[in-house]
Amino acid sequence: MIRVVQGDLQQLSKLYPKPDRVLQANQKENIQQEIRTVMARALKAATEQGLETLMLPVVNTREQEISVAEMAPLMVSEARRHMSLHTGLRELTFALPDEAGVHFFEEVINRNKVVCLGDSITYGYPDGPGFSWVTKVIDNAGYPMLNRGINGETTGQMLDRLQRDVISEKPAYLIFAGGHNDGWQKVSLPRVQHNIQQVVESALRQGICPIMVLPSPLNIEQLLQCFDGTRQDAEEYHENLGQIRQWIDQYAKEREFLTLDFHTPLLLTGTDQGDPRYLLDGGHPTHEGYHLLGQAAIQQLANRLHF
Repeated sequence: MIRVVQGDLQQLSKLYPKPDRVLQANQKENIQQEIRTVMARALKAATEQGLETLMLPVVNTREQEISVAEMAPLMVSEARRHMSLHTGLRELTFALPDEAGVHFFEEVINRNKVVCLGDSITYGYPDGPGFSWVTKVIDNAGYPMLNRGINGETTGQMLDRLQRDVISEKPAYLIFAGGHNDGWQKVSLPRVQHNIQQVVESALRQGICPIMVLPSPLNIEQLLQCFDGTRQDAEEYHENLGQIRQWIDQYAKEREFLTLDFHTPLLLTGTDQGDPRYLLDGGHPTHEGYHLLGQAAIQQLANRLHF
């Protein structure tokens, strides 16, 4: 649980004889990053000490450079990121000295939506959102999810509509599931990396905790039966998507983001190919495939979301 309370922090502020050194930053962007870094260190220290509950007083010593309204989304999204990793911390309380500050934190803490941003495999192609893994999760776990998958989209197109389809909804979490169409359209890996990093950074600034999805597998033989193209095209698609998946996995581990593995549940045992029983055309899941992805999401999200 994450919450906020109002209290007298005057005595606490006296503990900082040089408050200008609490955050070392010359530019606003650096201050934002430093706030996330300080939060991460505090939460890590709490975990290392085995704490299950923690109160964090919020003392803004640089009001001219960053407001409490801007600090709140940075600190709350960082708290959700940390607590999604099963660190042992069960309850986090922010303490602020004034009602206005409490209000800004409450606005972010009280968010209760999850937006799923993705392509056709999020949308539920070909039969629509009612058959998607998102709907399976909603129906069986009750999470308040919004399906924002669009057929055929690349990570760049998802970035372009981030404000409209995600940020405007003010969710607590963003489940980002992209990469398939980048692999198919041969978008360069550095461009994919840039797009995903921009999505993540924009989400965090808005108080949204990112959750990364490892893309589901392909089956090359099925692809050859269902799509125009050569074996070389299919193998290149498989290779490109594998590189994207590997980078997402590495990036999520480095940034310590919760990851949903949509790759393993649909694999043909003992191979790097998708199981044709669960794939419609070599890439898109069947109804049973979507059911398996939904089950995987429910299992991997269990007790990880903090509204």
